[in-house]
Amino acid sequence: MADEKIMKPISFQLIAGLTCACALLAGSWTYAQDSQTEPPQLPTQPASVSPETLRLLEMIERKNQELKKREEELLLKEKNLQALEKKVHSDLQKIEEALARSEEILGIKKDLIEKNVKALVKAYSNMKPVQAAALLERMDEGIAIVIISRMNSRVAGKVLGAMNTRVAKNISEKIAGKKSDSN
Repeated sequence: MADEKIMKPISFQLIAGLTCACALLAGSWTYAQDSQTEPPQLPTQPASVSPETLRLLEMIERKNQELKKREEELLLKEKNLQALEKKVHSDLQKIEEALARSEEILGIKKDLIEKNVKALVKAYSNMKPVQAAALLERMDEGIAIVIISRMNSRVAGKVLGAMNTRVAKNISEKIAGKKSDSN
């Protein structure tokens, strides 16, 4: 009985293995037979196609061509837009750099003007009031207003007192903000 238990699994495994081997051999033989035969021939005449099907195929082909053309146009437009965007960014960067340089130059110019105005205020303040008044009367009124408005009030009063009454009145009114530059 012990021999039967051992023999049953062995014989089952043996039978299964032999079956697989036979199947492989049969498949190989069939493949070899198929490869010796000629490949199937395609029909020489196409199957009859209805006019409606031909019309639909032609329409599909036209639509495909239109889509390809549109796609090419869109790709070209996209390339042009990318080139334009790159140029705009480049130009914007150049403008920003120029603006920064201009602001720097303007700041330097404002500093220089401020130093010059301070020097003029000091120079006119140290002059005799009659001399300062004579020079300021002939000067551009805007510059004269800046100089007088930055002077010490006691010195400015003496210079305005030495000026022609009409000129002193106009300068005083503009310093006080009563009159605009157009009057």
